[in-house]
Amino acid sequence: MIHHVGITVHDLAASTEFYRDLLGGSVEGPFERSGPRIDEVTGYPGVIVRQSFVSADDGDTVVELLQYENGSPTRIDPDHGQAGAAHVAITVDDLDATLARLRERGVAAVSEPIVTSHPMAGCRAVYVLDPDRVRVELVQLPA
Repeated sequence: MIHHVGITVHDLAASTEFYRDLLGGSVEGPFERSGPRIDEVTGYPGVIVRQSFVSADDGDTVVELLQYENGSPTRIDPDHGQAGAAHVAITVDDLDATLARLRERGVAAVSEPIVTSHPMAGCRAVYVLDPDRVRVELVQLPA
């Protein structure tokens, strides 16, 4: 069972707002973590980690957002076609309404929604881009 999904972000406030609006739930944080224990667990001496947890309104989905200060200077390209890239898939009740709401906020979709095949036959899905261009898959289950 997956406990949560963690995403490293450039701007904690913007990403927290994006995922809160998408998931429709609650936010815990921001928290700030630093010190020897955090240096050890992250592998970055002197790091400061700002962190928020965004929970979906169903209470089952949790996204942890992390912003590192004094971490790696490299910013990865989250292009989905590159090995190591990841995406988050979130079920929504009404894909069209969710997509319209996100587009009103300036969120880009990679394409128009599609109907998926096996093993997710009959689902409707589309990728949108979060503030750091991480792909988030919106999935509406078949009726």
